[in-house]
Amino acid sequence: MGNDRIIYIRTDGNSQIASGHLVRCISIAWACRSLGMDVCFLVSDSESCRLLRELSNTRKQSDRHPSACPDTDEHLPDSITIIQLKTAQYDNLEKELPEVISLLTSARQISASYPDTKQIVYLTDSYFVTEKYLSSLSAFLKTAYMDDLRAFDYPVNLIINYDLIPSAELPAYQNAYRKAEHLLLGASYTPLRSQFLHRQITVKEQLTDILVTTGGSDPFHFCLGFLAHLNRRLKCNAGHCQTSGISKVTHSRSDAQKSIPVSSVTFHIVIGKLNTDREKLWQIAGSLPCLRLHENVSDMASLMGKCDMAVSAAGTTLYELCALGVPSISFTMADNQLTAAKAFDNSGTIPCAGDIRTDKEYVLQTVFHFMENCSIQKRKAASDAMHRLVDGKGSLRIASALKEL
Repeated sequence: MGNDRIIYIRTDGNSQIASGHLVRCISIAWACRSLGMDVCFLVSDSESCRLLRELSNTRKQSDRHPSACPDTDEHLPDSITIIQLKTAQYDNLEKELPEVISLLTSARQISASYPDTKQIVYLTDSYFVTEKYLSSLSAFLKTAYMDDLRAFDYPVNLIINYDLIPSAELPAYQNAYRKAEHLLLGASYTPLRSQFLHRQITVKEQLTDILVTTGGSDPFHFCLGFLAHLNRRLKCNAGHCQTSGISKVTHSRSDAQKSIPVSSVTFHIVIGKLNTDREKLWQIAGSLPCLRLHENVSDMASLMGKCDMAVSAAGTTLYELCALGVPSISFTMADNQLTAAKAFDNSGTIPCAGDIRTDKEYVLQTVFHFMENCSIQKRKAASDAMHRLVDGKGSLRIASALKEL
């Protein structure tokens, strides 16, 4: 089993929808390859092609499908192809249906001509999917859908939803997916990269490194706001606020803040591939010795593992931080992040500072209050609770389910 499957993954990532779909699908693709399955990505635009190659961070492969993306270097592992659909729009999947059906029909015919026929499984990860789109494909092949919205009852063979689901809410999730034959529900199915397996940080008495990440993009300029707050604290009362560790600050909307001594804390900001503030952030970094900027991070687990605390936009990154047990605080900047942020907050593992779209100043004040008032006892308790939620094996569990469809 395994090498008799071809997994087609339909997803996108661009400046409008960020890169989260691509990141989690790449993790699933790697897991599928580890089980011997072939993988083919279908995307709608050249930006998705480029991001997919960059995020995969693997070696060049020269042999490609005739319809593969025209760019020369596709950095993906063996037996993974990228095809840019000619009729596709990332926000109108039904438009591409004739092309996709034709492509899959041809693939089935080609596969059937060989002694070892490979069964096709089609995995979709897009918020713009419709019932018609999935029904049309499910009529002649095995289908799966990666969901976190529960927008409608998806007509597929397999549903994957890695929400942090309290036991009391599990029946509601199951009832929402009545058409699906198989369900993979809960945080144990979080599709993380293998670098997050079997790792957990050691919580230290002294905070020395703090991670700040917004994911692939930063449309509401959180990082710039964060650095503005940090700079004010560094300048405020500099003559008499120098103490060891991070200084205590009153949780209010006032701008009168105490300073954070740069001698004890280094802030690591990850600049996503779609972050439009890149140049401004590098300019600021020249005047802040306590700041380190990171781009094109291939081993995020190692960077996270070096940090004592994290500030992160809600999303898959929260699950990565859980796998490593890095005490964290989240904020939201998109509707699809609200459910996860609330669930982590309610579980007592990762508090949510709020939605940056509605009150950016309050979110930033809450983030700094958290950093400046999180004792080692709180951090140890949070780290252990986070690691219990996510073990890092979700991608392999998903790949195994796709293999068995």
